Amino acid sequence: MFRRPRGQRVLVTVPVAVAVVAYLVLLPSGEVASVPGSPCRADGPARTDPLLAPDLDGDGFGELVYEDSQDPDDFQVVVVPGSARGPVSGRASVLNRDDLGVPDSVQTIDNTWRPTVADLDGDGHLDLVVSGDARVVWGGPDGPRAGGPRGRVPLPGRPYHTVPVAGDVDGDGHIDLVAYRFSAKNPALVVLKGPFKRSGAPADTAETPTPVNEAAFPALLLGDADGDRAADLAVYDSPYDPPLLLTGGADTPSGLSAEPERLPAGESVAFGDFDGDGRRDIAVGRSFVDPYDDEETPYRRGQLRVAYGKEPGTWVTMEGGAPQEGFGTRLGAGDFDGDGCDDLAVQLTRKKEAADARFAVLHGGSEHGLASEPWRTVRRTVAEPSGPVDEGPVDGSLFAAADWDGDGRAELALSGGGHWWFTDGTDRDKASFPKRGRGATP
Repeated sequence: MFRRPRGQRVLVTVPVAVAVVAYLVLLPSGEVASVPGSPCRADGPARTDPLLAPDLDGDGFGELVYEDSQDPDDFQVVVVPGSARGPVSGRASVLNRDDLGVPDSVQTIDNTWRPTVADLDGDGHLDLVVSGDARVVWGGPDGPRAGGPRGRVPLPGRPYHTVPVAGDVDGDGHIDLVAYRFSAKNPALVVLKGPFKRSGAPADTAETPTPVNEAAFPALLLGDADGDRAADLAVYDSPYDPPLLLTGGADTPSGLSAEPERLPAGESVAFGDFDGDGRRDIAVGRSFVDPYDDEETPYRRGQLRVAYGKEPGTWVTMEGGAPQEGFGTRLGAGDFDGDGCDDLAVQLTRKKEAADARFAVLHGGSEHGLASEPWRTVRRTVAEPSGPVDEGPVDGSLFAAADWDGDGRAELALSGGGHWWFTDGTDRDKASFPKRGRGATP
């Protein structure tokens, strides 16, 4: 599992982070598309809107892009090219602190995160936004590169510990950035409007007061939750507040709704089309595991709550795993079998500060949406983690769900113990290799 220092919340804004978990790239149009001959026809064509990994060099295959700041003196972003076989580790390129223009004063975190990848200036090439300092490496025909043009998005006030997330918040056809200012005196959501100049300057900037507790360090996830092609913002993973949804395209300076919608309690959020009807659905996971393992997990199973686009506001509840097994810790949506319906990988974690993780993959379907029983279970483990201290086995944790080999089906990317795994949603690996960085070799 990724480590989170006590007293500080460290977040994937995909991820994870995307949450993720659509790899932080939202196009201004076509993000939600109906599937010809669907819903979920096994003999029909592959879906037309796979969760593609970002194709930085335009070769038709998405790249694995991650920020590796395990060593504060060796901050770097690694770009692993995609191929028909998935990411190819031997062709990876590394952008270091100087290449990225990230000053030594910028805080780094002992974790592996995703930079934001999006076309900020509208030139048709994907750009790279890294670190809480929002440094930009501009894209080109060969992708962002060392020695290429750079910029910096001017974030008002400070501090910002995580990279901004990208999407067309106001629905004007230009990609915007959204960041959260972690300030005891003036916390806020900050929306920087596109298109961006090559200096990194936005067309406009708007702030909205924090919708969560001032002591919170929430994660951000952008996705079109209501089908209007404007990106909506999920704010979640705060121990003080329920997840919130702020709809985009609103008649406000920021483009986000003034009043957020409360989502069911939980620590993970994902958007996907789980029933194949061309409308986005929302999933919220709740593991009941304490963020720092300070309190014993109650003797109950974790939960998944799903609201389908055809019935917004109506939540279906599913439970998974065994009691105290942490079902719902992280979510990753993707069409792993290519049938036109998104499936959902649900991470189970008994201890969040320990390297303990496995995945139940729930199958999407046209009749009922997500199945309540796992379609597949996945686990990947490194026997001896890298580093000076042997802490025992490390399980792979959810990094993203995306299509890295261009086959129209998503893969599940797991990261842990200095290693990567890319599985097709079953126990079959499509690619696996050690990470670059401290304690790992390419």
